[in-house]
Amino acid sequence: MELNEFVNLILLPFGGVSVVLIGLAAFLGNVNTKRIINGDLAKHKLKFEAFQSESEIRLQSLKDQNAKDLELVKLEHAKSMDKIQNEFRTEFLKYEAYTSISKEKYQELFEKRIGVYDNFLRLKKEIDDSLIDNAEFLDIHDDDPSHFTNTVKKINEASQASPMLISNELAHLSNELFKKSSQVFSNAKVAAFYAEMSEFNDERPHHEFVMEAENDELRKMLSECSDLYEQWFKQLDDDVSKIRLILDISSEFLNKITNK
Repeated sequence: MELNEFVNLILLPFGGVSVVLIGLAAFLGNVNTKRIINGDLAKHKLKFEAFQSESEIRLQSLKDQNAKDLELVKLEHAKSMDKIQNEFRTEFLKYEAYTSISKEKYQELFEKRIGVYDNFLRLKKEIDDSLIDNAEFLDIHDDDPSHFTNTVKKINEASQASPMLISNELAHLSNELFKKSSQVFSNAKVAAFYAEMSEFNDERPHHEFVMEAENDELRKMLSECSDLYEQWFKQLDDDVSKIRLILDISSEFLNKITNK
């Protein structure tokens, strides 16, 4: 219940006097209320101003600290950039020198590689010509392993002479062919040795018996190495095609430069 209502309820029976008292009570109530409100407002205003001042001080402190941190970051960044640029200049000079040397070395190695593959192609032609020239003998003496084993031996000698100048693929096939064929050759020598040392009552000469023991092992060369043999020549053709492509591209490039 509000103050006015309370006063009206108490003083209403007293007539005109009650009206004056009611007005006075209302006036005093309003005055007290305003004083309380103004006091509270003043307190809140002081607190707000203090909070605002404190916030401004903290904000300025944060701004100053951030400015210092930013300057430190800029300084560190500038130092890092200078260091990176110096390292880049040093590496660039090294790269220029290395590139100059590498170009000369690459050209030298490429010329040597061409020579190696040129020898491979000559060997391939020699093998092909031998197959044609000895076609009748090979057909009649199809059990003679000497032709195939001699061919494998020539491939081994040629590929093992310059292993660093051939492609990785051809080097892998060459190593596999050499490893398997070497085992067959080794077994053939062992068989011939034991045949030479053994006693026999055969009507054939002793050297034929030894040769037959060796050939029995050498005949295994076809089953052990025929797949690698075919893969080797296929890879040879692939490598030669790549070399031709490089030479064709180089020729076109040089022609464009010359014609400008």
